[in-house]
Amino acid sequence: MRLSSVVGAACAVACAGGIASAQLPFGEQSGHGKKAQGAIVLRDAAPVYKDKDSAEVWKTLKRGASVAGCHREAVLLTQYEFVEENGRVRVIFPNPDSAKPFIGWMEPDDLAMFTYDCGCEPECMPWAARFGPSKWNLCFQEARDNKLDRLKVIWAEQRSKDRPDQD
Repeated sequence: MRLSSVVGAACAVACAGGIASAQLPFGEQSGHGKKAQGAIVLRDAAPVYKDKDSAEVWKTLKRGASVAGCHREAVLLTQYEFVEENGRVRVIFPNPDSAKPFIGWMEPDDLAMFTYDCGCEPECMPWAARFGPSKWNLCFQEARDNKLDRLKVIWAEQRSKDRPDQD
């Protein structure tokens, strides 16, 4: 069994709320030519909720952090895209201490979304298929870095407008 199938199965279980999804052999769902969605967090202390209806903040993320969409289309089908439910979107992001990523819900207004190419990993997974702590794959990283570079320019312009001239 390929490592990508093992990681893909773990991701499908996580996004599907504990229900395993059937995995097709590499190439059949490899995502070549397809796109998926990620996002950059727009503000410090952006709340992540454990579920779409909870008022309790589970985690917070800093401005510039990245997340991917994680939407369960059906019991056996997870899409890495953002779909709003009850005013929130389901997000998935690396857990530095585990191969199992974190999954939670965020407000769409806290996110600047982008698309990434699905060609790096099977099933459009946003992270590299490997054992150990989860890490974003190269396709996700490239799209994230491009979006983050554009946001940094905007943030710098906002900072300069917020500062009074010191002539």
